[in-house]
Amino acid sequence: MTIPKIAKFIFFLVVTLLIFYLIFQKQKIDFFSLKEVFLSVNFLYLASACLIIFLSSLFSAKKWQAMMQAMDYRLSFKDSFKIIMAALPVSAVTPTKSGDLIKAYYLKDRIPSSQTIGAVATERFIDLFVLAFYSFLGAAILKNELILGLSLLIIAFIPIFFLLINKIKFLSNFLHISKIFICHPQKLLPVLFYALILWLMPIFSAKFLFLALGANISLFYIAAAFPVAIFVGLLPITVAGMGSRDSAIIYFFSTWTTSSVCLGVGLLYSLFAYWFLALLGLPFMKKML
Repeated sequence: MTIPKIAKFIFFLVVTLLIFYLIFQKQKIDFFSLKEVFLSVNFLYLASACLIIFLSSLFSAKKWQAMMQAMDYRLSFKDSFKIIMAALPVSAVTPTKSGDLIKAYYLKDRIPSSQTIGAVATERFIDLFVLAFYSFLGAAILKNELILGLSLLIIAFIPIFFLLINKIKFLSNFLHISKIFICHPQKLLPVLFYALILWLMPIFSAKFLFLALGANISLFYIAAAFPVAIFVGLLPITVAGMGSRDSAIIYFFSTWTTSSVCLGVGLLYSLFAYWFLALLGLPFMKKML
């Protein structure tokens, strides 16, 4: 890792720690109350959440395989899974999961890097669209105007963004896959199918994490609010979205349960969805490199 990258990581780490300090101060959370929350954990629900999070990597691999097939590149599920797992360690220590860009490095001998990076960016926007869609459905059922407005804004922004950016000629190679989807919408369907399944998993894993810590929260409300917390965690300001995502979870769920439980859910989600998967991905990354 070069000196500029180390300095950048230290900056994001400092911001992450500062946000956690503010959370503890503003929410009046102490380590003893957090300790009590974790000591009372239901391990059956916790194991269920962990299993769902692990299964999400399988559907992520299927989604990436479908992305490559849309560009007429044949990638086996096994190779796709290896690439997904190999990218996880880098994604865990970078903001906005920018470690996904390492996919371009792993495929550089088979696919032009600009096309792979374009596919990563397009995949990210598809994920945001699906998350916003679930958030919209949950907010519509619960008649939550704030979340409804936020989700509608994101849903409207994404197609407009792609229609505008496709007019820029010098980005043609980068936008290769988005142009394929615009000209051949049927090629987008498998990607959307796997994305819809994939992003149900954080919603159900959050449900089980809340249950594990003794909070029974409506699944519809979790479907509405938890995607917004994921959006906030994708902002490039902290390591693996920690701190920012936890703040959003506390903001949206503290009316349902205590701030300590909300923070506990945020920490457990980061532990399993980022650090646990990153550890599992280390052997894959080592072998791919």
